[in-house]
Amino acid sequence: MIGNIIKEARENQNLTQKELAELTGLSQAGISKLEQGISGPSVKTLRRIAETLGIQDKIFTPEEYMIDNEIDMDLEKRVERRVETRLEARLEARLESRLKEDITNDLLNNVEIEVKNKLENKLEIKLSEITNDLLNELRKEIQVEFDRKFDPILQMISKILSYNNNLTCETCNAKQ
Repeated sequence: MIGNIIKEARENQNLTQKELAELTGLSQAGISKLEQGISGPSVKTLRRIAETLGIQDKIFTPEEYMIDNEIDMDLEKRVERRVETRLEARLEARLESRLKEDITNDLLNNVEIEVKNKLENKLEIKLSEITNDLLNELRKEIQVEFDRKFDPILQMISKILSYNNNLTCETCNAKQ
């Protein structure tokens, strides 16, 4: 009986089984089985076909249609809530994971910068110490070399100066 109603409505609208299948999202074979009475449709499938063909009043009583609508709306709301809850949980997990990753990266960057700064400071101090040590050693070596080479010359100059102090200059004496 339902199959006949569907077939009659489809033919009245000049639709093929294939076209009705495309409009409802069902298969052409499924439409054929419904029209022949080989298989019975689910309420959801029947509603989809009835709405597409505009024959809700021929298949459902107004009360049935309203009850089915309310049931479908309630079911849709429950499914929607479940989907929202799952999506929220996934989003929270992703956000938490990203936050942990970001915090970890920030901490690692901060530690890296701190370690780098400490190493640079220690390196500067060590370089300064080495430079000072080298300069002190170089000064000592220069002093030793200077003393070794110029000490005899200074002694000679000193002797010459003391010898000259003992000499009297005739011109100088004459002027006095």
